[in-house]
Amino acid sequence: MQLAASTEKDSDTPSTISSFDNKNRLDGFMALRKLAQGGRPSKGPRHTFLVKPDITRAEKLQCIIELLDTNAVDYLTPLVAAHIDAVDLDALERRKQEALPIAKAS
Repeated sequence: MQLAASTEKDSDTPSTISSFDNKNRLDGFMALRKLAQGGRPSKGPRHTFLVKPDITRAEKLQCIIELLDTNAVDYLTPLVAAHIDAVDLDALERRKQEALPIAKAS
């Protein structure tokens, strides 16, 4: 297959390939229009955490997400969110600030 000479020197992609129909190629306007039309709506800013469950739990999680036909992020995010929402930060702070009983030397 012969490559036609590229019109742009900076581009490593040829503008046309002989015996290749280029009519379905996206131009800049079509690409912008396609981006404006579709895609998944944003869920807002997110922070990624890496967790390392033991092998047994990781294998069980893999089975769960396969049986539910989902992925780990979609399965675990609501579970973690529910747990975080259930934590009482004030109680944690009070527990952290309690004085430890230390026996005084006589």
